[in-house]
Amino acid sequence: MKNLRISRIVFALAVVVGILFSVACSGVPTGGRVIGGEPIAIGELPTFPGATELSANESKTINAVFGPAQRETPPFIGLGIEVIKTQRNFRVPKETTFADIKTFYADKLQAAGWREDPAMRVFTNNANQSSQNLQGAIWVRVDQTLLIALVSDPASDDKELTLSLATH
Repeated sequence: MKNLRISRIVFALAVVVGILFSVACSGVPTGGRVIGGEPIAIGELPTFPGATELSANESKTINAVFGPAQRETPPFIGLGIEVIKTQRNFRVPKETTFADIKTFYADKLQAAGWREDPAMRVFTNNANQSSQNLQGAIWVRVDQTLLIALVSDPASDDKELTLSLATH
C-alpha cells in the first residue's frame, strides 16, 4: 500500500506539472497546445472496448487516487487560471494493460488533433516505470489537457480507467 501511495503522489505531481506546462506554453504556438479546433466535452471521447462506465461514487481506486484533485475548486492550484475539470471512470477487464489503452487512445486522439507533449511523455514514462499499479499519459489539444490513467488494485487485480479532462 505504501508503494501505491507513493505512486499516487508521483502521478499527481505529473498531472500538476503537465497542466502547468500546458498553461505556460499556451501563448506559444509551438508550445504545449495544438492550434485549431474547438474544445470538446468529455462525452465526446471514445470509450475503451470492454470498459464499463462507473457512476459518480462507484469507483474504488480512481476516486482514492484522483478524487481530491478533481474536487479542488477553481482557480486551479492557485495560479489564478480558471480550469473546468470533468472526469469519466470505467472498470476495465482484468487482462487490460496500459499499453492496450494507450494504443487505443493514441489512434483516436491523434486523428482528432491531440498530441502527447514530448516533455510530458518523458515525465509520465518515468512515473509509469516506478509503479505498475498506476500508469498514465497526458495529451494536449487547443486549451485542453487530457489525463488517461489506469489504476490497478494489487489486492484484487481490479482495474479502473479514468479520462480526466481539464479545459483552461
